[in-house]
Amino acid sequence: MKKIIVLMATMAMVIGLMAGCSKKAGSGEFSAALLIPYQGDQSFYDLAVEGMKQVEKNAKGVTTKIIEIGTDESKWKSYFIDAAEEGYDVILSCNWQITPYMNEVAGEYPEQKFINFDIETASELDNVYSMFYSTNEIGFLCGAVAAASTTSTMELADENATIGFIGGMDIPGINDFMVGYVEGAKYVNPDIKVAVSYVGGFQDVATAKEIALNQYKSGIDVIFACAGNAGNGVIDAANELNKYVIGVDSDQAMLYAKTDEAKASKIITSGFKTIDQTILSSVEKAQKGELEWGTHVQYGIKENGIGIARNEFYNKALTDDVKAKVDDAEKALKDGKVTIPTAFDMDEKAVRDFRESVQP
Repeated sequence: MKKIIVLMATMAMVIGLMAGCSKKAGSGEFSAALLIPYQGDQSFYDLAVEGMKQVEKNAKGVTTKIIEIGTDESKWKSYFIDAAEEGYDVILSCNWQITPYMNEVAGEYPEQKFINFDIETASELDNVYSMFYSTNEIGFLCGAVAAASTTSTMELADENATIGFIGGMDIPGINDFMVGYVEGAKYVNPDIKVAVSYVGGFQDVATAKEIALNQYKSGIDVIFACAGNAGNGVIDAANELNKYVIGVDSDQAMLYAKTDEAKASKIITSGFKTIDQTILSSVEKAQKGELEWGTHVQYGIKENGIGIARNEFYNKALTDDVKAKVDDAEKALKDGKVTIPTAFDMDEKAVRDFRESVQP
């Protein structure tokens, strides 16, 4: 009898350990893990982190984990494998660089669920739900702000109808912002000129600042910084030379508002994606079994997936006339009165010709 009791106790322990290993979150809760290179870019990745905070706060019975995978691409696949092995109910990640590794692991772990919260094309995998945001529409609104501001009576504006764009890299994902930016600027002023430059990456703050300083010194008074973490260098340059800058992905002025109001005041708006809200809603649907795995959705202005920040700095910097022009452009976009081309449908030559057509 004693041997039987010991055997039963041992079996119970084994079963308990197996149950404990079945979910990373433990205690039967739904678990979600976010894999991103790093935190602290005050832009794209931080907005995803905010989305996970919203999940933790608002989605009952969901535990979250943020996993920083670094910038060494050779290690990214192993991070996804580890996460899949841990048994999270859903794994989230994003973007054109990370997606190939994410999709490869998704193919190897068909029972594991993945959410790609920012990629322009579908994965064609039954266990991946993917989303994208109409970046050309974001660019359009930011271009309208820039063109309406540059020759206005705003405090730091001048009479030179030339604006700037600084992208992280010369790739479709960034050029889609650029194409929309030019179209939005031309909607306000058909004769506008747009200087376009690229940093060559998304982390080189110093190079981005140098490029921005050169653009500002050439007579440009507002730049759309579309370069991830490197975009903080453009904000530094705007603050140093007392010029305007437009942020991207999140409401960047509010990220500086409490720590450096001088910088925040130079960020007259930001083109944003509702990444935080779509992460929250997709995880909640996944928890309830309502997410349509294997599908790809796109969020534009009509779906409230994109927009521009109209915060205290926007309201203080922009004159009523500038705001009216921006509102008109936004309404035209919402009403479908303007058709914006997308860089995803353009080859390299078409993008180059488009860019050169508005160069100062």
